[in-house]
Amino acid sequence: MRTDSNNKKLNKQQLEAIQHGKGPLLIIAGAGTGKTTVITERIKWLISKGFAKPSQILALTFTQKAAREMEERVDILMPYGYTQMWISTFHAFCERILRQEAVHIGLDPGFKLLSDTDATMLLRKNIFKMDLDYFRPLGNPTKFIQGMITHFSRLHDEDISSKEYLLWVQSTRGGKTKEEKLESKKYLELANAYKFYQELKVIEGLMDYGDLIGNTLKIFRQRKNILKEYQEQFKFILVDEFQDTNIAQNELLLLLSQKNKNITAVADDNQSIYKFRGAAISNVMSFRKHFPKAKLVVLTQNYRSTQEILDKSYQLIQHNNPDTLEVKEGINKKLQSKKKDPGEKMKLIYVDRVENEADEVAKEIKNLIGSDLNKERSDPLSWKDFAILLRANNHAEPFVRSFLRHGIPFQFLGPGQLFRQPEVKDLIAYLQVLQDFTNSVALFRVLSMSYFDIDNRDLTAVSNFSRKYNLSLFEGCEVILGLQEFENGKLPNIKKESKDKIKKIILMITKHLKLISKETAGQILYYFLEDTGMIKNILDFKFPLDEKKANNISKFFSKLKTYEVEHEDARVETVLDWIMLSMEMGESPQASDTDWAENDAVNILTVHSAKGLEFKVVFMGNLVSQRFPTVEKREQIPIPDKLIKEELPVGDYHEQEERRLFYVGMTRAKERLYFTAAKYYGEGKRDKRISPFVYEAIGEEAIINEDKSNESQLSIVDWKKDLPAGRQEKLPVKPLQISYISYSQIDAFKLCPLHYKLRYILKIEPPIFPAASFGISVHNALKDLYLLLKRGEKGSKEKLIDLLKKNWVREGYTTKAYENAMFVRGRKYLSDYFKKEFDPKTKTIVLEQPFTATIAAGKKILRIGGKIDRMDDLGSGKVEIIDYKTGRVPSQRQVNTDLQLSIYAIAVTQIREPPFQRKPEDVILSMYFFDSQEKITTVRTHEQIQEDKKKIFEWIEKIEHSDFKCSGNVICSSCEYRMFCNVYNME
Repeated sequence: MRTDSNNKKLNKQQLEAIQHGKGPLLIIAGAGTGKTTVITERIKWLISKGFAKPSQILALTFTQKAAREMEERVDILMPYGYTQMWISTFHAFCERILRQEAVHIGLDPGFKLLSDTDATMLLRKNIFKMDLDYFRPLGNPTKFIQGMITHFSRLHDEDISSKEYLLWVQSTRGGKTKEEKLESKKYLELANAYKFYQELKVIEGLMDYGDLIGNTLKIFRQRKNILKEYQEQFKFILVDEFQDTNIAQNELLLLLSQKNKNITAVADDNQSIYKFRGAAISNVMSFRKHFPKAKLVVLTQNYRSTQEILDKSYQLIQHNNPDTLEVKEGINKKLQSKKKDPGEKMKLIYVDRVENEADEVAKEIKNLIGSDLNKERSDPLSWKDFAILLRANNHAEPFVRSFLRHGIPFQFLGPGQLFRQPEVKDLIAYLQVLQDFTNSVALFRVLSMSYFDIDNRDLTAVSNFSRKYNLSLFEGCEVILGLQEFENGKLPNIKKESKDKIKKIILMITKHLKLISKETAGQILYYFLEDTGMIKNILDFKFPLDEKKANNISKFFSKLKTYEVEHEDARVETVLDWIMLSMEMGESPQASDTDWAENDAVNILTVHSAKGLEFKVVFMGNLVSQRFPTVEKREQIPIPDKLIKEELPVGDYHEQEERRLFYVGMTRAKERLYFTAAKYYGEGKRDKRISPFVYEAIGEEAIINEDKSNESQLSIVDWKKDLPAGRQEKLPVKPLQISYISYSQIDAFKLCPLHYKLRYILKIEPPIFPAASFGISVHNALKDLYLLLKRGEKGSKEKLIDLLKKNWVREGYTTKAYENAMFVRGRKYLSDYFKKEFDPKTKTIVLEQPFTATIAAGKKILRIGGKIDRMDDLGSGKVEIIDYKTGRVPSQRQVNTDLQLSIYAIAVTQIREPPFQRKPEDVILSMYFFDSQEKITTVRTHEQIQEDKKKIFEWIEKIEHSDFKCSGNVICSSCEYRMFCNVYNME
């Protein structure tokens, strides 16, 4: 056992993986064996031993959360900072490549990224332009659209182009029987539709997520010079969760690693659970076929679970043999726990009904809370140490109801869908009322909002009255308020206070109904928050629950504003169509996950959502046949078997995938693991059989010996709610602690503390404004010009203007005339720049160079991030940093004290990696202003740099202790966040 510089104990196998030099490496990392530590330590080792610079290492994973975690760990391991670190998801990596290189295959680098909902709306709009018959039934023309979108996505996963699809169809055309002819006709329709869809996206400047991978492959295959550049840049490639890669992603890795073959794949075939989104486990199985000389390291030392849990998990997964690496590679993957205590025997809770299943779990949690399961050190159980893992989100309801009855704090992490959060559903309901004021269900939800605090008895009376006289709830309210005549019967007795509240809401709705033809849905909803006074609640939260609601409402508005920027028609009716389609497709944006891991609450989530997480006590629920494992669901439009490139296993693929998912659930548990099941679910009259996976894991004898005698129903006493126990909403919001800052963040806070809060704490992405679009367009055109120079190509004024056209960002402009005027300005800026400033002999070192530097003050450590527009080599060890500006020109004195330039100086002098690692006197700092076509230059001394570090910490202190009130300055009227600003709305 050895210890690294950060006091992490590394075992022999981990060290063997970390310290592998050049050549391919396959790391089989079992659950809880410290794979993230191995990846980050390997990155550090490669850099420290001189094998590669940070910018020459590419690390890919599958979720933004995993990429962030990996980047944060690397930050800690590299105390002086680094320049460009390529740690990202596959899609983010490919988008970055395409924004840079798409122009070389005739695609728009300013493409807009489509969600599945956007893609569905695009096909709906163009459904009658496609040559369809079978897949466009006249009775329901859009019936197959969602199936086609999924089909096209799966074709991308399998790396099948529209040309390849058409060629295959043409080679198999005909058929002897009627069925064969129909099948041939169907696939010809699909192949032509796929071709149409791909061409339509190119014309419209659009790409979907499949295109990100597919078009990057196209660039690398068609432009060998560009592929060579990236092969030379990425000396080492590391891939996390390699078992989750699809065929196209694997092809991308094979191309990039072709030259150096320095690829590290970290995988566990037992945790491959994403077949439904194209993951091909055969990629892991065939890694050594592609890289015959690959070194194999197996990590089996588990730091998470007890041996009891590991043994039972291993017993289960053995049933996937022989389609496992363990059999195919002849290795031993049995995990050994680092814990001295072997752990408690696993328990099975098996009762009559699902309600009692949930109730038994609740009782067991209450029995365990506060106890200490760890015999090696004191560590009492908190609510957050418990997790309920389920196969599907819709299995959660009985547990939710039971926990409410028992007063157990919980958070349902499964759906994570913004549009399904209660506070957002309230706003959607208001839009539905405006779309159709006779929608009584939607209006009742609005009137029932806790903010209005209308007496429930009075609400029920109004609702009953309306139904009795065949009135909509809106009309019933008008009658009761005397706003509409009524002579048919007696009015219900409603308290004056309730009448006043209802009247205010009805009059507000009437006022907003007059706006639906003039204003966007987002703007009307803002008026709703403003007129009701709810806007104050969004900004002034004091508890985590309020913070979560505020975040969700803010995020909903952000989505609406983004929709408005990207779509000309953003009326109430159109936006509601988009929201409903998104919900129908299960593609609602993620809801706020504000510090959910810190909330002291029991976690309810799906096994898929639990991947990568761990909990002291895990209950795996609803473990019966047809629930876990599920019944296999075939795709509406499957890919023909002959086109699938993945090597399929010998055994039942679906059952093997479900077994791996079950294994993932089991290995989330650290101390205790419970299986729970019931005989009856819902109104089912036939009793369910216990899942075969339970038998495989703990054995038939253990199940027979379990007590099945609990046939009791919930008694009336069980429905009495207990007092809430340690509800997380009672806890104060944690104080703000900043560990990362950029100049943009400091500048936003200086401009307006509320602006900073909305942008960087609540993380509300502002809609793109014209100034931002214009600046991005000019920056990218110049970046591409100097990139051509670096590649040995010649630059010209005409080429520069052409690059502006290709990089032009269209979003944000209110009219076409405004956009045209700004393009003319951009063209003049760049023409004048080329005439006055451009020098073809310029030796540019870096373009758009990201960096992260680390500074310290006492025990406080801070990471500073940013991006340098351009850095030139001036010779004799000197460099010049150029920052492009499309705004007003400052004085020389202002430039001499500019904090942004000081941050560049900190990075270039502190980061110990070429082309940085410079002395202050060798760094020239310049700002180039296009308005006046002049460059203002300055320098920083060592003393100035130290002083500016202190200033940065002073700003951190101000931000951490701010009340984030609006500054109320002149920019309020044009601020992108003005809808949240009380100061602006009081003017």
